[in-house]
Amino acid sequence: MSLLVSAKGSEVLVWRASGDFAATFRQLALDRMEFCPSDEAAALLSGTCQALDDLAAANDTFCLHSTDLIAEVSACADPSRLRALTTEFFAGLYEHTGTYHSVPAFYEFSLLFLQSLAGSITRSAHAALRLPDRRMPHVKLIALGPAGRLEFSPFCPLQLLLVHGEAAHADAETLSRFGSLIHEGFAACGLLVDEIVTPRNKEWRGSMPEWRQRLLQRLEQGRVNELVNLIKLADQSALYQDEGFDAEFSQLFRSLFKERRSAMAFQITRVLNFSNGIGMMGGMRFVRKGPFRGKFALRDNALQPLSAAICALALLKGLETPSTPQRIREILWRRELNVDMAESLLQAWHFLHELRLARERDVQPDWSNETPIYLKIEEMQTSEQNLLRESLETVGAIQRHVGLTFSGMEE
Repeated sequence: MSLLVSAKGSEVLVWRASGDFAATFRQLALDRMEFCPSDEAAALLSGTCQALDDLAAANDTFCLHSTDLIAEVSACADPSRLRALTTEFFAGLYEHTGTYHSVPAFYEFSLLFLQSLAGSITRSAHAALRLPDRRMPHVKLIALGPAGRLEFSPFCPLQLLLVHGEAAHADAETLSRFGSLIHEGFAACGLLVDEIVTPRNKEWRGSMPEWRQRLLQRLEQGRVNELVNLIKLADQSALYQDEGFDAEFSQLFRSLFKERRSAMAFQITRVLNFSNGIGMMGGMRFVRKGPFRGKFALRDNALQPLSAAICALALLKGLETPSTPQRIREILWRRELNVDMAESLLQAWHFLHELRLARERDVQPDWSNETPIYLKIEEMQTSEQNLLRESLETVGAIQRHVGLTFSGMEE
């Protein structure tokens, strides 16, 4: 399947992949009708048109229902109802993906739902604190990891940090309680909340001056675990912020990170050390021990190295967008990649994430189940195996490209 990257204008109808799809669809229809009597050919055309209309109508119904659920979540304060709405929403989203195979649609609706849920949970946390005599400092809730780069599914641990306004010493306990309520609110909805990267832990909440000091300290110390945590901040998206509070946390991170060449070198080395799933002899790498022995680790050998490589390239080029596909497009527009490489990257991103979502769909709503990220290669169709290998080769290519780009900037 071609992805719409090689655009020659802003209209979808002039995009090359759109034309390729239309031509292929037309030829398949003509092939089916080639030896049909005229009445059967007419019936086939009529049935095809009706099927397309039915799919379009079903998609419209899904969008309307999802929008209604998101609106209900935004107005809901009952934890049990929020949990039911979360389960219902993602059940519908996985069903839609099983029919339409649109990874971008899944992640777009997932983000909208997560933002609405964050607003509801944050408002409930404010209400639970009961501060009639004074106001709590303004807050901004930011997602990191998969949610931060707009690739969230309920199988992903939700990583969160909190930025707040200037706070007096007396507010410390209030902010601590607030961070815990945020964590507990998402967990009560059945979502997997990261036990470390969470605002209930002091090191993942703070004012802008506190965050600046914290980031500078981590950069100066250069400890491996601190740098790994620091790099998590490269993928971030706001889920909620109080009106009038627009803390430019992402700009703070990028400016400080850019000034430390050693930190960037660490990130590049980390990207190059990630396995792309293909061994030195050309064979695929499989898990060697444990309950998933003999299976292919989709996250470790494909999804993570791809997102990390694009993230590193985005940092090198000063991009602000968090989405991996949009980062690829922006790098293409800057002529740092050619069209063929950009299309291969988008193809790999879409295919790998569709693999992930399809397998998550098989076991959802058991969101703690790790089975979907481990593939049994011999059970995959030959075409899927070939696409997986092509995607892994593309991951390896972009890793090498990142290394060469950084080396070129060093000279």
